[in-house]
Amino acid sequence: MPRKLIIIIPLFIFLLLNALHANGAKTAIARNEPLLSRLDSILSNHFRLVNEKEIRIDGLKETLKRTKTGRDSLALTRQLYDEYLVYDSDSALLFADQSRSIAEKIAPENYNLITEWKLNQAFLLTVQGLYDATLRLLSEIDAQKLNNETKALYFNTYAYLHSMSSVFVDSDKKLKEEELRKANIYRDSIQQIKNLTTDEWLWVPVALNIDNPGAHISEVDVTALQKSVDNNTLPSRKNAINAYWLSRYYESMGDEVQMVKYKTMAAIYDARIVNREIAALQELAQYLFDNEDLNRAYTYLIYAVNQANLYHNRYRIVSLSDALPSVRDKYKNDLEKRDRRLSLMVWVLGVLSFFLVGCIVFIIFEFNKLKKIRNLLKKANGELSVSVKQRDKAICQLEQSNSELHTLNKELQETNTQKLSLLAYAFKLTAHYINTLEDYRKKLLKKYKAKRFDELGILINDPELIKEHYQGFYADFDKMVLSLFPKFIEEYNESASAENQVSPEMVNKTKILNTRLRIHALRKLGVSKSSDIAGMLNVSIRTVYNNKTGSTGLNQEENSN
Repeated sequence: MPRKLIIIIPLFIFLLLNALHANGAKTAIARNEPLLSRLDSILSNHFRLVNEKEIRIDGLKETLKRTKTGRDSLALTRQLYDEYLVYDSDSALLFADQSRSIAEKIAPENYNLITEWKLNQAFLLTVQGLYDATLRLLSEIDAQKLNNETKALYFNTYAYLHSMSSVFVDSDKKLKEEELRKANIYRDSIQQIKNLTTDEWLWVPVALNIDNPGAHISEVDVTALQKSVDNNTLPSRKNAINAYWLSRYYESMGDEVQMVKYKTMAAIYDARIVNREIAALQELAQYLFDNEDLNRAYTYLIYAVNQANLYHNRYRIVSLSDALPSVRDKYKNDLEKRDRRLSLMVWVLGVLSFFLVGCIVFIIFEFNKLKKIRNLLKKANGELSVSVKQRDKAICQLEQSNSELHTLNKELQETNTQKLSLLAYAFKLTAHYINTLEDYRKKLLKKYKAKRFDELGILINDPELIKEHYQGFYADFDKMVLSLFPKFIEEYNESASAENQVSPEMVNKTKILNTRLRIHALRKLGVSKSSDIAGMLNVSIRTVYNNKTGSTGLNQEENSN
């Protein structure tokens, strides 16, 4: 059991670490996706950048042809050297040779200037893999005569030479370590130089200690390098170098997010200045390849190979030739897997298409059925709408009829009330006149029993008694008519001629009707016979007739009544 644990536990730890690394790589790539996308865009515009650089170079060459003084020629050849330095090593070497010749002619006493161009030549010879020629050229230089800046360049040339030599002996671990150790010795020499005024050498302490196992990298040096990188965003070889070594520092610290960030920034600077001496892009491609981003890895690696071939950098070509086959094979396998998946997807898509066609036919069939149902429903809705409108209209008519019926009921109730009042008044009036007649009979009987015949005759022949009772009857009759028919005068005036119309204000003030109005009132009450009207109002039948025909010849009789 313990032996099994001894085998299982390390395996488990190994798998756990791999899982954590894979997750960290995915996070690093995802966090730096905007920078990677920017790099993709710049690489896709590579030929435009090359064209712009060629135009600048052609302009400088034309200016150089017209230059007459040595110093101006040296300034232009320096610019051309700078343009070609990481773009075309052959042309750069040509202008380095030309610049050295001009410097030896115009300033033979300026040892540092002449040495600077020797070092530039040595750098380019190293790029081209001419190791022996580089050493012969460097052996001509007396380091004791150099100022600080030229001395730093001198040591850096040696460091670059041994760094590139380590690529050729990559298969021999001891030789490779020895070459890297020599490179670090010269980097340490650069670090020992005092008063280097520019930030061109900020990367040296980081590079020295990264390649020196067990060495400690000062936070001050890292901070200064990072400040320079973050504050200088213009594309230049210096910024590319600083960003590259900062990425190497974070790689050594295990911070993959920052490592990918600064390595991508270095690759962006290199691409924008058309730097064909590329290390950052090659290492970034290898990192992406190791973490399954094959498309980008293959694209970046092919770009780097093409640029190295154009630049004639033998060290970089050798390094890339080792990495390219594995990337190409894996990319090819990935493409084959994609092709197989694509073929499977085509078959699946064919089946799905057949199923989709069936679904479309079914949907069309169901849609036609639905369309018919919609038409029937639309027709039914139309009929229902008409029915609803008719119903609403019937409801309105019913409401109107109910309102009218309510009004009629109200009027009928008022009429019934008036009729009952009239009936009660008639009974009351009848009873009153019966009682009056009874009192009159008793009065006459009393006179008769007392044999007061003279007084009896006077009472019988007295017309005032009857007239007095008629006056009371007329007053009650007028009051009843005006109460029963509030609009009586207005209705009468609508049917009467102009000369027979009566003022409503006068009647309402006096509450008294004339004979014509009383006859009209009786007719309104339903008494149609002239004899009945004459008997009730104690007028002649002719008076009633004249009022019926509209005659005005009986005014005197009316006034007397």
